Amino acid sequence: MTQLMNAVLLTGFGGPEKLVYTQVPKPTPQNGEVLIKVGACSVNNMDLNLRNQWYGQNFQEIQTGKNDIFSSASWQHGEGVQLPMIQGADIVGKVIEIGSNVNQELLHQRVIVNPYISKNDLYIGSEINGGFAEYTVIPATNVYPMTSSLSDVEIATFPCSYSTAENMVTKARVTKADTVLITGASGGVGSALIQLNKILGATVIAVVGANKESYAKDLGADYVYCRDEQLASNLTQHQVTVSLDVVGGSYFDILVKILQIGGRYVCSGAIGGPLVKLDLRDLIYKDLQMSGATRLEPEVFPNLVRYIEQGLLKPLVAKVFHLSEIKEAQQFFQSKSFFGKVVITHQQP
Repeated sequence: MTQLMNAVLLTGFGGPEKLVYTQVPKPTPQNGEVLIKVGACSVNNMDLNLRNQWYGQNFQEIQTGKNDIFSSASWQHGEGVQLPMIQGADIVGKVIEIGSNVNQELLHQRVIVNPYISKNDLYIGSEINGGFAEYTVIPATNVYPMTSSLSDVEIATFPCSYSTAENMVTKARVTKADTVLITGASGGVGSALIQLNKILGATVIAVVGANKESYAKDLGADYVYCRDEQLASNLTQHQVTVSLDVVGGSYFDILVKILQIGGRYVCSGAIGGPLVKLDLRDLIYKDLQMSGATRLEPEVFPNLVRYIEQGLLKPLVAKVFHLSEIKEAQQFFQSKSFFGKVVITHQQP
């Protein structure tokens, strides 16, 4: 008899109505896989971007604002997702079953999941099923035993945002000699960037929305500025060597122009808009280095696990929702009226 589990299915592209809380067959781990009883799983921009087909928009459609976009919704642009599917990349839970050719020591361990499967260039919760369910099957190579006094809900704030942030820091080669400018510093990746850069001893300048300055200060930012018309003039008093950007849009020009000669710009998001203007003279005559950051460098997730176990990172939980409240959770997430992460659990929060 087939065992069932509660899960949220993304049944199509569109609004929150495409998310259906239902029962589906409980998965079985195959060769090289483990079955995880999900303790908690956070919401990310990727969940909304995929549902809205943001990744599938082409240049002309972004310019004109048309909604008749490509059928592909994957961040990879060339690969479409298979619907229905289970989203959710930020997974923490307990291994309760293992497939063949898996280390027996993983069984019954609490684990954190690396959402990027480098071997196949896939992302959990996008190309393969994720953690918005009671159980999920994950390649054993992507699970890391976790020794920490933090709760599942707290640990679930780390995988996606903090690995993205650590990847940006790694690609930018940040050292204690750097002055680092961080946009979107009140969001998941931005707040992670503050902490990770301070671990390295860098000077941190955080850019946040109105009334969120104190949060960034509490995380260790040396300077905090509001995202307003005074931003450009406020930043001129600093010698910025690294710009770490998750916003894009109209702020891109400021982030590039403020960089010193030989400065590094790294981007992992475009919540302020994907189309930007670049004066090539800034790039050429200041010898700038520019990089995107999606695919994790090999050292990124092990670094993150070590930081968590050493207690160097602060989990930021904004609000917890039950799995059945996925629509309300994503609507709250979309409001951006909070600081930290929105976490989903199948247990009553």
